[in-house]
Amino acid sequence: MINAPTAKALLEIKQSANVVIWDYQSYFEITIDSKEIAPQRMTNPPTARKFKTITAAHSYLRNFLDYERGITILIASSRDN
Repeated sequence: MINAPTAKALLEIKQSANVVIWDYQSYFEITIDSKEIAPQRMTNPPTARKFKTITAAHSYLRNFLDYERGITILIASSRDN
């Protein structure tokens, strides 16, 4: 799991980063090269940052992480509780 400043630096440095928005029925998660982005306040045990809508996840990537390249969106069901 990576924090937001690390994610932003990774996206700036690595042009070939694989960015995925996962759809887990009740929330969305962002991964960068298979590493989840941590929430602002770490939880115990650590869990990935969860977005209520795909628009919120997309906006976070575009505005907060300044990401302007392609995004893959995958529908997943195995990790949803």
